[in-house]
Amino acid sequence: MSTPSGSTGCWRRRVSEMIGVFICRCGGNISGTVDCEKVRDAVKDLPDVTTARVTDFLCSKPGLQVIRDAIRRRGLDRVVVACCSPHMHEEMFRNVVEEEGVNRYQLVHVNIREHCSWVHDKGATEKAISLVKGGINRARTLQPLKDVEVDVSKDVLVIGGGVAGITAALQLAEAGFKVNLVERNPSIGGRMAQLSKTFPTLDCSPCILSPRMAEVEIDPNITLFTNAEVASVAGGPGNFRVVVNVRARGVDTEKCLKCGRCSAVCPTEVPNEFEEGLYTRKAAYLPFPQAVPSSYVIDFENCRRCGACVEACPADAINLDDEDRVVELNVGAIVVATGFDLIDEGKLRSYHPEKANVITALQMERLIENELTEGKVLKTEDGGRVKSIAYVLCAGSRDPHRGVPYCSAVCCPYAIKQAILLKKFLPYLKIWVYYTDMRMTGRGFEEFYTDARVKGIQFIHGKPGEVTPTPDGGLEILVEDIDTGLMIRNRVDMAVLCTAVVPSRGTEELASKLGIALGEDLFIASKHVKLDPISTLREGIYAAGAATGSKDIHDSVIDARAAASHVVNFIGEGRLKLDPFKPVVVGECDGCGACVEVCPRGAVSLEESGPVIELVSCNGCGACVSACTRGVLQLPNYTREALEEEVKGLVAGDGDDVVLLGFFDDKISYTAADNAGTARISYPMNMRIVRTPSTALLNREILLRALGHGADGVMICEVEESPEAELAEKLVEEVRKELQELGVEPERIHFRPMVLPIFKVLPKFIADYTAEIKRLGRIPEEKRKRLLE
Repeated sequence: MSTPSGSTGCWRRRVSEMIGVFICRCGGNISGTVDCEKVRDAVKDLPDVTTARVTDFLCSKPGLQVIRDAIRRRGLDRVVVACCSPHMHEEMFRNVVEEEGVNRYQLVHVNIREHCSWVHDKGATEKAISLVKGGINRARTLQPLKDVEVDVSKDVLVIGGGVAGITAALQLAEAGFKVNLVERNPSIGGRMAQLSKTFPTLDCSPCILSPRMAEVEIDPNITLFTNAEVASVAGGPGNFRVVVNVRARGVDTEKCLKCGRCSAVCPTEVPNEFEEGLYTRKAAYLPFPQAVPSSYVIDFENCRRCGACVEACPADAINLDDEDRVVELNVGAIVVATGFDLIDEGKLRSYHPEKANVITALQMERLIENELTEGKVLKTEDGGRVKSIAYVLCAGSRDPHRGVPYCSAVCCPYAIKQAILLKKFLPYLKIWVYYTDMRMTGRGFEEFYTDARVKGIQFIHGKPGEVTPTPDGGLEILVEDIDTGLMIRNRVDMAVLCTAVVPSRGTEELASKLGIALGEDLFIASKHVKLDPISTLREGIYAAGAATGSKDIHDSVIDARAAASHVVNFIGEGRLKLDPFKPVVVGECDGCGACVEVCPRGAVSLEESGPVIELVSCNGCGACVSACTRGVLQLPNYTREALEEEVKGLVAGDGDDVVLLGFFDDKISYTAADNAGTARISYPMNMRIVRTPSTALLNREILLRALGHGADGVMICEVEESPEAELAEKLVEEVRKELQELGVEPERIHFRPMVLPIFKVLPKFIADYTAEIKRLGRIPEEKRKRLLE
């Protein structure tokens, strides 16, 4: 759907406004450092403010009732709430004021917790006053707006064919949605397909998963693309345009009989990825017995193209001239279920992973499945029996120097599972489990741990720093037992490394294509880790399973079902409600086309009547608005007037100290500042952050006037390596040149690219920039006047 004019809903301002201001103590989270009553007293007599109240928990039912009562009694038409981050409860507050007859977009949410009380001790009250004043000024400019409804695609894209992706796809297919399931490997199944048993019940993993895989293959609502990857994503929520590259398979899945003759005659042998390199496979191979599609595949990277497989195939199913293809999809929503990988063993050199008797836990899964269930025994390199095994937990986990700082969550229970299975198949084995902390938090997990101890498995509370090969081909492990304080030295035949779980290969690249953020751990970031863990920071895109962090099968399935439910709620009716923050035409266009050229989403076209905005593709960044020199385009409620009025409130009344403004994009940079606040990482209180949909909507006039009104420095933060960041950086360069011509130090405008994982260093960026501006001092009044001319 597109609009050539202001049909997203802009009305004229009323002559006077009735503003209510509501300040939250947040149970001491805010009032512990901010004098909320002083903030109220500072703003209660400002023009258009008819009521100002302080309450303990504004988000609680009694707190919301305070807002409701004030709207009814005072006839408020604008509301300012000063509390936690708008990313927490803004939608709830909007719903409440809307229920009471106030336009939902005439609410201003001021962040005095994450951006003030949690990051400042001294000066927090004064900063809170300025933030609330800025919010009040902004409230005066707000127009009543209407959401826009557009038709959307009811097709869905699921990326990743592990247990989470399979579950989400089947759930959505059952609900009547057409699902496109894209899997990078030749078969779906993911990591669960490699497991022998599941913890803590010791159920057969293939027995649980294989029927679900078969359902995917025969479900008429699911189109399966294996050997495939997402190449690009355009459009927006409700109408994502996705390009998928499908690599040549070389075998017709409909004709293949799975007879195996192609593999039997193939002369090429390479390490088998599914078997974690313990065994080999041919270039013509079946990924694993239960593979879906149920067909052989040609590994063209290693195939010699000798043609032996073609001659051997009785079904004429093999085509060595098969080519890659490109598929274009239009989907309304996307579920990311890309799973996990294991840390590069090269980072764990002190454990000697190059030794044949030092293996990973995933390799042990394959040995249990292939060897022990067949009645075989584990053998040493010289052919003898393995009689003793050491499990090293946290191999790369909880270790920021050699691996990752976080706990991988699944290692304790799967190590115990394997130890129990090994004892079952090989009762003579001596097994030691070396652990940092035993974390068994699931249902039945503690009993599982107790059962392992009863079976004679030894647990040593200590993490080995290294595994040392011995002259006789064994391994020596020396560790301090934290419980007893004793040094324990064991000689074992085999060591199993429970290696750290890390994001799957290509996660960062995929996130960039999707326009979603990563967390500090480089897994996909959730919209809110507690309140909305399935949604990403981009509407219409959801993440499930280990894509957002290490999870077991149980939690991955829960995630997948939740993601499917989110999709149903989002596009289930075939129509989507969009927020009104899309550019509107408010004047006569001269046809210059600057708006078309600058739009990073290709959402603007030019017709005789003027620019036309494709609402679904448009992400409301405002780049077209700043590019329009005639002011023909405006972003509702993010006009130059609105931003300038907010700035006036933010910079007022700070005496001799320098004042810094930060224009932060809402998705990443503002969230990074929120995360810094949540982590209680302080920075100078001189910084006041202005939340913008994107810094692409800024122009030279906004920045110059911000300095003119009282700011001494302006920091622009935008998503790193994005089109919006390129525009912001270019703008900063241009304004710096203009400042120099006006006799103002160009360093007073600063650009900082931002990615969410570096939120912990954002306070340092702010502190360093504050120090730079303090060195320059305040801008003289005569120069400020020039900046406002």
